[in-house]
Amino acid sequence: MSNKILAALIPIMLAVIIWFIPVPEGLAPKAWHMFAIFAATIVAILTQPLPSGAVMLIALCVSIFTGTLTDKQALSGFASGTVWLIFCAYILSLGFVTSGLGKRIAYKMLSLFGGSSLGIAYSLGVSDLIMAPAMPSVTARSGGIIFPIAKSINDVLDSYPGESGKKIGDFLIMVCYQFTPITGAMFLTGMAANPLVGDLAKKNFGLDITWTGWFIAAVVPMLICFVIMPLLAYKILNPSLKRTPEAKVMGKRSYAELGPMSVAEKKVFGGFFLALAGWGTSLITGFSATSVGLALAAYLFATNAVSWKDLLKDHAAWDTVIWFGAIIALAGGLSELGFIKWMTAILGNAMQGVGAIETFVVLGLLYIYLHYLFATATGHVAALYAPFVATAIAVGAPPMMAAICFGIFSNLMWSTTEYGGGPGPIYFAQGYFDRLRFYKINFVLVSVNVLIVFTIGLAWWKLLGLY
Repeated sequence: MSNKILAALIPIMLAVIIWFIPVPEGLAPKAWHMFAIFAATIVAILTQPLPSGAVMLIALCVSIFTGTLTDKQALSGFASGTVWLIFCAYILSLGFVTSGLGKRIAYKMLSLFGGSSLGIAYSLGVSDLIMAPAMPSVTARSGGIIFPIAKSINDVLDSYPGESGKKIGDFLIMVCYQFTPITGAMFLTGMAANPLVGDLAKKNFGLDITWTGWFIAAVVPMLICFVIMPLLAYKILNPSLKRTPEAKVMGKRSYAELGPMSVAEKKVFGGFFLALAGWGTSLITGFSATSVGLALAAYLFATNAVSWKDLLKDHAAWDTVIWFGAIIALAGGLSELGFIKWMTAILGNAMQGVGAIETFVVLGLLYIYLHYLFATATGHVAALYAPFVATAIAVGAPPMMAAICFGIFSNLMWSTTEYGGGPGPIYFAQGYFDRLRFYKINFVLVSVNVLIVFTIGLAWWKLLGLY
């Protein structure tokens, strides 16, 4: 039996088994059937018999033709502002890449702070941080811009996989990989699944997570993670090359070769600044993050900073529209049909007798480390975010705090493995780490980030009045 056939049979068999299991007490048949379709869809995303977008369209058709969802319900996700917010952010990220502005930022940081191995790490981390609000695709941001520069630095310093990797290569590959979930967690537009978190929080709990609200809640614990993670990685990996004047020279040379900022770069930078201003003042202006995103896209097209033809070639952007529209509709179906409420009651009963904050911590740890079973952050969020947050709220955790915290965890979790997020295969494939060593170091770094969230984060949220 070929791998493709097996990959298709596994989710189909799962759907059939769940579908025909007697419906649990307290749950409507349609809700149970919706769960069967949803569970099979998530498994199909993992086994990949077809590209994810195709899997999603098939799932929507199954939900319609089995009478589980109406046409309107199945297509409701494509009317979600979340889908179009993330699509607009992809348009801006395309501008960063095609104009060269992303590389300019990274080379500038390297020319300023690249004189030591830690300086290189932080310079690339700051570059990632600057681009994070505008580039929700962590694969494009980290894999497409940061990684090639890190690889070039390793080449210049003769630090390749194997023994020479101990000079700086091991360290640089690891920190660049671990920076992206930290920077992504800081912004509602920092990772593709973050707007999905906002959408699920709104539909399931009536919580309106604004761009500003997310940033204020996340900025303190994430900045501390941003500072501590490279220091810890430095301690663990102990790169033998401490001073790196060659990298600083490389940064200056590469930056000089770019010449003055082009007109296209200035236009993209202008759009980036206006978008940040719009998202940051949304509480004052009353414009939603999606409205600001649409205005940003209109500006980029009107000024020709981004070409529509280039956008048509950006498969990831269009795939996102299909993927997100479908997953939002399926997740919405679970909620509307009562499955999330039923599952929350089950989880809540299992956590009886445990304090609200203790339950919150236990659920948070489960949510993060269950990601070893997932190959995509979006699939994980779609499957587990709503029931886990609902359970935390049901046992007494403050709603907004729980909603944003699990949103932060939706970023931190994907760097535990090489398959948990888009940039992982790119970094791991370089050969600097065997799988066991890669997992061990990732586990330590992620766990320290989680500890910071549960200590500094909780203290910060107390100060903000979130609980």
